[in-house]
Amino acid sequence: MSAETAARLRVLVCPHELITGGSQINAIDLAARIRDRGHEVRVFAPPGPLQSRIDALGLQYRPAPPMTGRALSPRTVRALRREIREFRPDIVHAYEHPPAVTSTAISQATRHRSVITVLSMDVPDFLPVDVPLIVGTADLARGQGARRGTVHLMEPPVDTAHDRPTDRRRARADLGLGDDRFVISVVGRLSSEHEKARGVAEAIAALAAAPLPRAVTFVVAGSGDDEEGVRAAAARFSAVDFDVRLEGDVADPRPVYAAADLVIGMGSSALRAMAHARPVVVQGPGGFWNLLSPDTIGLHLRQGFFGHGDSGGPSLAAIVSGVMADPASAEALGWFGRAVVEDRFAIDRAASRLEQVYIAEARGPRAPGRRSAAYALWRYLLFRVALTHPRAHSAFRRVVHRHG
Repeated sequence: MSAETAARLRVLVCPHELITGGSQINAIDLAARIRDRGHEVRVFAPPGPLQSRIDALGLQYRPAPPMTGRALSPRTVRALRREIREFRPDIVHAYEHPPAVTSTAISQATRHRSVITVLSMDVPDFLPVDVPLIVGTADLARGQGARRGTVHLMEPPVDTAHDRPTDRRRARADLGLGDDRFVISVVGRLSSEHEKARGVAEAIAALAAAPLPRAVTFVVAGSGDDEEGVRAAAARFSAVDFDVRLEGDVADPRPVYAAADLVIGMGSSALRAMAHARPVVVQGPGGFWNLLSPDTIGLHLRQGFFGHGDSGGPSLAAIVSGVMADPASAEALGWFGRAVVEDRFAIDRAASRLEQVYIAEARGPRAPGRRSAAYALWRYLLFRVALTHPRAHSAFRRVVHRHG
């Protein structure tokens, strides 16, 4: 590879969707930082509300067909193959498994180089083992020892200039929220994955039934494949002292964070709430609720801002009651979270590391290889078949050791 090519790369960034979610926002924000470092970057993703973020950052964008659940549809495969042949990228960067599977399917025809980022709580076993992989937690990185491709730990970055503390009253006024209520915000995809939507619905039910000392407005910004459960909980439990506001997919969720007295979230959404200096309850499947604090930060730096099952701490209602009762401590927790993000999750540091990953991959051998690609696609097809047959699903997971 020439020095000129190494200095200026073409990168095709492929988020799996453009609805509000941490992985997608990370993909867009890092794409802009890579572009600002002198590289040519194009975003290829299904249309969605985050197109406005792409436009605001001045990134090239090409619409893709739907990818989630359709990674191997002829339309999706043809569209990505056409995009690669036209743009001729040095690197195709797939975020999450749908575009990674599509990229694998055409890899032997287009012979492009790939990087995969997985910011979920587990790494699917049907990704090709020789493609460089970026994960967001130390625990996930340690679990990828069997891969032949390089594994990079890159904690989800946050643009601390974009996501920063702003005036709570102004944000509430913009959203039509009163100053007399305790506001709990949730921002993210309402999906079945990791029980995100189920957890939000359970939070609504639990807090509506709790004898909280203040009236609550519970704001939900997001949409997804499991949002009907959240809508049903909102309709059932909304009352005078516990009002549920469903904002839908919000292209710019900063006012939702800024308006909050407390944010419930997981992954990148929790980190962005921390950047806004708001106290955070980390959510996870199986009824996991954990107030982020100096006592709990070590756990989440290891395993990510997730959890599973009983956290061993107080219930969600008890956490919320405690935050309500001690505003000074709540404010201190918010500024503690901001300091953690500034120290460890700054986006410029992540962009520098990502650029080095791209340069190293552009100089290396093309991957995946033929056998690796074929094996990955076979496993993916087994996975899709298993999903359509509930009895086979658990058996499939035992065979391939998928967790999560």
